[in-house]
Amino acid sequence: MQDEVAISFEANAVAFYAQISGLAKDKIGYPIRELTTNMWDGSRLKYGDDIPEDKIPQIRLPTPLSPTISFRDFGPGMSPDDMKNVYARLYASTKRGSNDQVGGWGLGSKSPYAYLISDSGSGSYTVTSYHGGMMRTYVLSLSQSGAPTMRLLIEAPSDEPTGLEVSFPVRREDIREFHDRARSILWSFTPRPKITPAIDWKDPVVMSQGDNYTRYKNGTVPFNGPHVRMGCVMYPFDMRQIKTTGFLDYSDAVLFDAPIGSLKVTLSREELAYDDNTKATLARLTEEYEQNFIRNCQTAVDTAEDLIGAVELFEEATQSLGVSRTEKLREVVKWRGKTLSSTVPKINCKTGMLADGWVHFDKFEDTTVRMSWCRDAKIVIEHNPSYSYSRFQMAQLVGQKVLWIRCKRAFREEVLNALGNPEVVELDTFKVPASKRTRGKTVRRRRVMVVTEGGGVLVSQEDVDLAEGGFYLQRVSNGLYSRRRGNEYVKVSTEQNSVSLSVMKEVISASFELGLVEEGTTILIQSEDHAALGDNWTLFGDDLIPDLQAKIDVSTFTGLHQKSFNDLDSALRGIVGMTPATFANAPGDLLLFKTELTALGTALRGNSTVDTPTDKAHSALSRLGIEIDKPEVQCPITAMERRYRELCSKYALLKLIIEPNPYYSYSNRTDAAQTQRQLKHYCDLLHAEQQLLQQQAEMARAALALNDNNQNAEPVEDEIDPLAEAA
Repeated sequence: MQDEVAISFEANAVAFYAQISGLAKDKIGYPIRELTTNMWDGSRLKYGDDIPEDKIPQIRLPTPLSPTISFRDFGPGMSPDDMKNVYARLYASTKRGSNDQVGGWGLGSKSPYAYLISDSGSGSYTVTSYHGGMMRTYVLSLSQSGAPTMRLLIEAPSDEPTGLEVSFPVRREDIREFHDRARSILWSFTPRPKITPAIDWKDPVVMSQGDNYTRYKNGTVPFNGPHVRMGCVMYPFDMRQIKTTGFLDYSDAVLFDAPIGSLKVTLSREELAYDDNTKATLARLTEEYEQNFIRNCQTAVDTAEDLIGAVELFEEATQSLGVSRTEKLREVVKWRGKTLSSTVPKINCKTGMLADGWVHFDKFEDTTVRMSWCRDAKIVIEHNPSYSYSRFQMAQLVGQKVLWIRCKRAFREEVLNALGNPEVVELDTFKVPASKRTRGKTVRRRRVMVVTEGGGVLVSQEDVDLAEGGFYLQRVSNGLYSRRRGNEYVKVSTEQNSVSLSVMKEVISASFELGLVEEGTTILIQSEDHAALGDNWTLFGDDLIPDLQAKIDVSTFTGLHQKSFNDLDSALRGIVGMTPATFANAPGDLLLFKTELTALGTALRGNSTVDTPTDKAHSALSRLGIEIDKPEVQCPITAMERRYRELCSKYALLKLIIEPNPYYSYSNRTDAAQTQRQLKHYCDLLHAEQQLLQQQAEMARAALALNDNNQNAEPVEDEIDPLAEAA
């Protein structure tokens, strides 16, 4: 059995090179970062977070006249023992175990070697410690074997403030690189050291800020992509190492602040070491960043007084996120429950815009309008697209910036609700008298269909401005004298065949009842010999048919469309009028029939089921030649008549009482009161018969039970009473 042997570390030149020069990728940035971090730690050790202005660490960058870089702090300095046992030893540190200081590896004080060791040889650097009223200057260099050494060069009394000063020479060709690396590395230090020559940092543009993060505008800070700062040192952030929602992007210039000790770094402190604790810290910071961003964005949006203002605030807050992430946030951040769409919602409406300073328009142009454009615009809603320009004149809106919305009156509330119920100008409230209607070059006398009060349709001749656009029907030929005979035909839509004008009137009236067409709607009847209309004219059916189809709900077909109370058989109508007392003792199935028949009669009289939107829309579409697949729905009247016949077969006198043969009666006119008395008497007899049958059944069951008991009893021999026997 072998003895346990501790693995040792042989201190030699090869090992030293591997741990210092071979460890660092950035030979210039490494000593700048490490020595500045040591100064930052030393100053905080002595003064805490509030370092006096005259005690802020100092850095003198190399120049062509003085190619040396030096680092001077005003911390406690180091005693001779500390210099010997800590500064001169690898992995020896006074900071280990402390979460108030960034260092801890015990390698940063030797970082100048990473730059000084080169193919052409090595240099040396000096360390001066001001401690206990003494100044001690040490020289750190490499021996002939390549091993590092430190020797005391000067020791003398000094009244200089305590602290350390480290300096080493810089090759002239590297001077510019030292300045550039100092600019990027020292940016994250708070407070920044006093630097000579001074570095002119531009003020960064802060896009958003939270408890543990600051998001900057790209190009205004000396780094790209997410970074995390622990203490004073800033590290690149590799997002592939953790799971995220995708909200944080590789292009985001976000600087996170992590507590000292919450992140592990590599020995060179150039990168993060992604252990479990580091990944957990980064995941927490990114989640807090996302939630903070959403919370701040929601807070800003909540201050808006209207939906347009809310969209403007939202887009200001998310302008640097890009399209993909902004669209995802629209699903999360809402204004009073409404989605912050980038464009005006086009729900059952058309939208157009008139720019500030407009004088006239040729026609209404349906277009997509960005919400940001609508800021400071008057919102105008219009239901009847006739004489629009004259209405704009009456409303004194000519020349003003206008968001122009056209929709049917039935959809008005839905359209305005989607916009957040803003203040609007109702263009239809401005009634243009015939005498004041603008009659331009495009106004012609044309035949039109006008929807009148109650859904009536009037065909007349009126002035029509062909430039304004609107709805039209295309007249088609159907015989030489078709119009005189009342069989005028019109094409309703681009996809459907023509229908007669009378059918079109019925469809319009039904659509009026469904709220799809409003009073005052004017529809041009375009003759074949007239000039072609502009593209601002729409075939009426192309607009109406989709609305009718939207009213169809196949689950609500009643089977009673266009049915009335008179469609019931006279016998059934008579039963509906009978009092409930007539059926007080009726059998259960007859009583249920009376109840359901009465409900059906009430529905037919009250027209509560025959005019469902589905039935009406289906009828209108059928008149236009459009078939809708619907389930087979049996007419309740037919079903009720069948049940009546079945009941008449079951109860022999039912039909004779309700439908007496007039040949055997004294009068051909049936007495309703007498019929009810006879039917009540018949129901009473049926009830009595039912009770008698129940009694007989109970007696039979009792006799059967008694017989079963007698058969199961054992025979007993009793003494015979002579008197009983004689009897």
